[in-house]
Parts: sequence; C-alpha cells; structure tokens
Amino acid sequence: DCKNLKELLELQRDTDANHIYLSNYWSRVKSFLSKKSECKNIQSNPELLKPLVKQTLYFSNKLRNPRSLAAIANAIAKISFRTRKSIIDSEKLWKMLENNISEAAKTKTFKSRDCASILWAFAKINRKSTRVFRLMENQVIMNYDTIESQTISNMVWAYAKLRQPSPKLFDAIS
Repeated sequence: DCKNLKELLELQRDTDANHIYLSNYWSRVKSFLSKKSECKNIQSNPELLKPLVKQTLYFSNKLRNPRSLAAIANAIAKISFRTRKSIIDSEKLWKMLENNISEAAKTKTFKSRDCASILWAFAKINRKSTRVFRLMENQVIMNYDTIESQTISNMVWAYAKLRQPSPKLFDAIS
C-alpha cells in the first residue's frame, strides 16, 4: 500500500501497463491531494502526472467501463480544482473521456451515480459538452426510479452551473 503520491506514481510507472487499474490510480492520486504537501508537489511539478496521463491516453481505446470513466473524470476534475492547474494534456484527456463516454453509452448502461459523477466533473472544470450531458440525461431517464437524493442534487447542480437545459430529465426526477 502506497504511503504517498511519489510511491503511487513510482508503482504505476514500474508496473506492467494495464488499462484495468487506471481509474484506481487516478482515484488514489486524487485522494493523496487532500494533503496540502502533495497538492503543492503537483503544483510545482505537473510533469509528475505525465506517465499516468500518457498511459491513460495510450489505453484510451480500451476504457469503456462506465464506472471507470466516471472515476477518471471525477479524479481529473478534482486534481485540477485542488491544484488550480490543468493536468498535462488535459484537453486530450477530456476529449478522450467525451468520446469514450459516447462509445460506452451505445452498448452499456451507466448507473445514475456514475452519470452524476461525470456531470459533476465536467461542470467542476466548466467543460461544456452538450453531447455528454444529453447522453447522461438519457442514461438517467432509463434508471430514474433508483436515483438517490444526493445524485439528483449533483446532477441538477451540474446542469445549472453550465446552463445546460434538460427538460426531460427534470420532468423525470420531479
């Protein structure tokens, strides 16, 4: 078990490349950044995340699991927010996420919680993607009977923050 960000990134760098664990690495980086010292570490040296970014982009064609996509989007948004900096190649990462979310939505069902996490992430960094918001809207409407109040709150906040209309979704949850 890694005790700090440096150990985690060394483990990621030294471990055989595999797309399955990418969302876990991103989530762990996010959790380490709750410590100010780790946050400052990334602020002063954004290149530290380059191997993880590079690996994520390399395996982008395999990242189609809704839960993993939600975890990666959430982590990247929180890392960017906490460090007050964009992650290296963030534009490529967000475009990859948009495309992969779109592809995954064609064949997979997203849980409402994952939809909320994706929407929250996009809104947190002010990334407007009508395509992703519409896809998540359709996913949520398919499962609106199982939505928890916190999930609804996060989704409504995301739509409001980016001024994305969603009459179908708001009708379904009201």
